[in-house]
Amino acid sequence: MIGKSLVTKQSGEEGFPCNSVYIVEKLGISKEMYLSVTLDRGAGCPTFIYSPAGGMAIEDVAENTPELIFKMPVDMEKGLDAATLHQAAINLGLESESEQVAAVFQSIYECFVARDCDMIEINPLVLSTDNKVLAADSKITVDSNAAFRQKDLFDQEDKSTENYRETIAAKWDLNYIHIGGNIGCLVNGAGLAMSTMDIIKLYGGEPANFLDVGGSAEGQALVEAMKLVHDDEEVKAIFVNIFGGILQTDILADSIIAASKTCNFTKPIVCRLKGTNSDIAKEKISAVSEKLGIYYVEDFDTAARKVTSLVADL
Repeated sequence: MIGKSLVTKQSGEEGFPCNSVYIVEKLGISKEMYLSVTLDRGAGCPTFIYSPAGGMAIEDVAENTPELIFKMPVDMEKGLDAATLHQAAINLGLESESEQVAAVFQSIYECFVARDCDMIEINPLVLSTDNKVLAADSKITVDSNAAFRQKDLFDQEDKSTENYRETIAAKWDLNYIHIGGNIGCLVNGAGLAMSTMDIIKLYGGEPANFLDVGGSAEGQALVEAMKLVHDDEEVKAIFVNIFGGILQTDILADSIIAASKTCNFTKPIVCRLKGTNSDIAKEKISAVSEKLGIYYVEDFDTAARKVTSLVADL
């Protein structure tokens, strides 16, 4: 297995490289079940989903035998109720192991809350041949917004299969997704970023990435954002499209100039900066535009046409 690709329903056709194998204890199993807890946003609370049918895709169980799927919402002020847990054991066919079932539910719920989880899924939950209720396999996802509280968990994350540019972007709190086109995009705001990619496509170009620097990025983070886009070998030209509200455009102009000192720009850049201090930003960019190969264009449509035509001429 090591060195080969692991292809699953979650991985896509390309799969993920297998770098290690996790060896676990062999269990004697007499019964397989399903158990998970996740956030039910409709109910506004954590909710257990469980079934006496486990060891298979729970989606198939829900489709073919929905009567075997049980839900148990949890009141976060009151916690888990003993009577409800006893009923869960009955529904799982484990009434004689009711205390063990209650302990498993309680432990999972405590972990879910303490570790800021989005989901904990046990599939299968098993009854062993010596009548022990055990989690034979599990999947846990943790809310990325809680990384500052769960630093020990996030420090263990294996990032070897991630796009290395996305790893660098995450370090600087930049929202970056590699797409693979030839026009690098540096934008602030998800809406403007999507519009920028759309208009590039409209004029026959191919966006290389989604990069939203947000409204609070400044200084070195913006320098790194510019270097991130420029150093992509697939990128032939760069479109910087910023509407300055919280983000001051003159600060971004300083970051572009600072990045040029360590990055040695070799690709044409179309720069559109509107909003807060855009007059100052225009002066700063205009002073170095010829030296750095920057085209300063204030109109969105004109700027998009310009960057796509630059790529077409290369």
